[in-house]
Amino acid sequence: MVRKSRRAAFYLRVSTDGQTVENQRLALEAVCEQRGWQVVQVYSDNGVSSTKGRNQRPGLDALLKDASRGRLDVVMAWALDRLGRSLLDLLDTLGRKARFWSRVETLA
Repeated sequence: MVRKSRRAAFYLRVSTDGQTVENQRLALEAVCEQRGWQVVQVYSDNGVSSTKGRNQRPGLDALLKDASRGRLDVVMAWALDRLGRSLLDLLDTLGRKARFWSRVETLA
C-alpha cells in the first residue's frame, strides 16, 4: 500500500524579538522528513504574543486563509500554545478551520 504524501505547513511563533523560530523549524522539518511529508509553506509571527488576535498575527491569518483554500493537509507547530494561549481563541480557530485540514501536529 502506497501512502499519500501529506502537504504540511508550519506555524512558527516567538513572543519576543530576542527569541528565534529556527529551532522550531528544524525540529518540524525533521519530523516531516521522517514521515515523508512535503513542507509546502512556513508561516511565522516573530515577536508577536499569542494573546493578539488573528488580525495582529499576519502569519496565522495567512495560514488559515491557505488552509481554507485547500493548500495543505497538516498544520504543524512546536506546541499548541504557538497557535494560541487563550483556550477560547484556540478552540475557535481549530473548530472553524478543522474542516480544511486533516490534522494538527505538535511536538510538545
